[in-house]
Amino acid sequence: MLKVVEALLMLSVTAAVLSFGGTEPISLAIIEVLLLGTAAAAFFGLRNLAWPGWWRAAGIPAALLSLVALQLVPLPVRATEWLPPGNPDWKGIAPGSQAISFSSLSIAPYETRTYLIILVCCVIVYFFARKLGQERASRRRLMAWLLILGSFEALYGLVQYLSGWQRIFAYVKKYNLEEATGTYINRNHFAGFLEMIIPFSIALVWYEHSRLSRLSPSARSWKELLVRGNLSRMAVGLFALVVMLAALLSSGSRMGMVATMSSLVVMAVFSGFQTRAGARLAALIMICVTVLVLWIGAGSALGRFGTIGSEYMSPDESRLSLWKDSARLVAAHPLLGSGLGTFPVAFTAVQSTFLGKFVNHAHNDYLELASDLGIPAALLFFGSVLLLVTRLAKTSAWQAHGFERMMAIGCLGSIAAILLHSLTDFNLYIPANAFLFSLILGLAAAMCAAGPARKQAQL
Repeated sequence: MLKVVEALLMLSVTAAVLSFGGTEPISLAIIEVLLLGTAAAAFFGLRNLAWPGWWRAAGIPAALLSLVALQLVPLPVRATEWLPPGNPDWKGIAPGSQAISFSSLSIAPYETRTYLIILVCCVIVYFFARKLGQERASRRRLMAWLLILGSFEALYGLVQYLSGWQRIFAYVKKYNLEEATGTYINRNHFAGFLEMIIPFSIALVWYEHSRLSRLSPSARSWKELLVRGNLSRMAVGLFALVVMLAALLSSGSRMGMVATMSSLVVMAVFSGFQTRAGARLAALIMICVTVLVLWIGAGSALGRFGTIGSEYMSPDESRLSLWKDSARLVAAHPLLGSGLGTFPVAFTAVQSTFLGKFVNHAHNDYLELASDLGIPAALLFFGSVLLLVTRLAKTSAWQAHGFERMMAIGCLGSIAAILLHSLTDFNLYIPANAFLFSLILGLAAAMCAAGPARKQAQL
């Protein structure tokens, strides 16, 4: 049954990525039905299987789901008078009594219901990945699948960029016509996808390189290395790394580049790149990056950094002015938020920039989640992620070498990249990237649980 769950999990995330990042409604609905059906089947098929730490791990997801469900519950207006205004358009009449006005905490219940289903699917992906991450063979298959999916997306984006064939299957692109976007509409979301997978390719290269460096000189012949598979796996990881880095540069996403380079620094601190062997590997990666910049062209890859001042710091129509209005929206609904997914509707009440234009996201996941769910829920979610990052950093030190440590370092770099990118974009509101992030969080939780157990077994 677990192998079926694993296959369906891979299929669901892959389908979300290929269907415009999960933004195509019909495809997303099919994926949601698939995930919900798989969860129901797994619940009955695996109910006798032990799920270590399940109750403790379910606390934060259950709290978030409960909050969103509460936002949809019609409450008497008198009961919500001490809270920020809800949705006064919903009214009901109690049987046999006088008319009573009801209001939900969500100002747009339809949008909240839509995102609630996506949130439920993210929780399902998280727990599936957490369970599968406890099996070494499953971890290997999941990592191989991530690299294959990332390489396919990267190659698709490179074809778009190098040939000018700006299509997503049969769909003719209307935006980002000079950049690589893969099967995503927006280049920044394409970059967000890649930056979550690139750390795993680096971790694989580092892992196989460290294994090669520990072999005796007599075992380092080309024939022996090919038989062992060390060299071939390292070549596969290096190929995936180079292709994804090239696609990332071709996307022109500035924060994608910054987030990826920052994740490399984080990984270097905890992976041992400061050793002589690690320094050689880091030099090899830097050479690959330099060649890519020269091939793609430094102007196209780095030229957009020159417009940061006008796009971020202008007091008029810029992300800075957008963030200021978003902060006002957070202040208007500080406790329970305006409803998950309601930012486009709620923002009109505080909008003082981009007048006459439709603003669908805050371009900052922290501000948008705080406005949707309230400050306490946002702190709970991001605080728990930061706590997991801290545990991952500790886990990476419990063993000098090993596949588990490599996976922990890959998860660490991946989470660090997307958290940094979330400062300037809304990747976590794109279903495919939200599913992928949930999967990586599940794998990270499994690595943190496996670390102490493995260490205890070695004592």
